[in-house]
Formats: sequence, structure tokens, C-alpha cells
Amino acid sequence: MSATAQAASPLEIAGRFLHEAPVDLLGMAAALGLSVNMAADLVPNISGRITLASQDPPAYRIEVNGAHSERRRRFTLAHEIAHYLLHRDMIGDGIQDDALYRSRLSNEIEAEANRLAARILMPPELVQRIFRAGVKSLSGLCAAFEVSEEAMRIRLRQLRLAP
Repeated sequence: MSATAQAASPLEIAGRFLHEAPVDLLGMAAALGLSVNMAADLVPNISGRITLASQDPPAYRIEVNGAHSERRRRFTLAHEIAHYLLHRDMIGDGIQDDALYRSRLSNEIEAEANRLAARILMPPELVQRIFRAGVKSLSGLCAAFEVSEEAMRIRLRQLRLAP
């Protein structure tokens, strides 16, 4: 790397994964330096958490409830990646999200993480491109992006692609 070249920001790194469906969340997490564990020991109402695993150098660990459905685990992982991207300075000993994606953080911070998680899972430009390419059924789009029907319905309404 030249003296004038700068290292990519976490948002730039994450952005590299938003051009193909389904978005490779594990690849994104690895590129960001995040370790991910599908935890078997989380209680059912805990969807996931992100913690600062070490301080020097900073290292973050995401745990996702392995007992939840694959699509729910994908949303949880995207949500925890969003916390890393948006709220690293708040993580400390952990942000733990319950099954309704609420934590001890303010509702606005959780809403920010949810919005970015949806954007990570269903990048607007990618949804529009796949929709225009002919994948217009709800089930087809859910399968392409590996998301729930509810999440895709919301994204389609936001993009004004819903019938």
C-alpha cells in the first residue's frame, strides 16, 4: 500500500458484499474482522449479541442463537454487524438483543441497527435489479435474498415495487 493510500473503512468493506444475492454475511463479518459463533447456549428469547472480545487490539465477537431459523439467524447476524458498523463505541461488554430485536439500548439505536440490517440483507439497488430481471414473486425474492416474507414485503413497499 502506498503512503497515500488509505485503508478501507468498515462501511467500504461491508459495501463490497452488497452486489450479489444472497449477501455473504459470514464473508462480510470475516472481512470486518468479526468472529461469529452460532451459539447453542443462548436462551430462546435472545437472538444474538456482540461483545468486545479483547481491547488491544480491539476484537469483536458475534453470537447468534443457533436454535433460531436460518432466515432469523441471517437477520440477527446482519443486525449485529450493523451495531458494529454504527455503534462500535457503545459495545463494551456487549449488546444483547432479544427475539424482538430490542436491547438495553434506546429504541432509536435499535431502529438504526434494524434499518442497516435490512439494507445489508436486501440492498435496494440489488433488489431492484433482481426484480427487474424477472424475479417478482414474494417467494422468489425471499429465496434469492434468504429473508423472511415480512422483511421482503417491507423492502418492496419501501422501493415502491409492491403490488
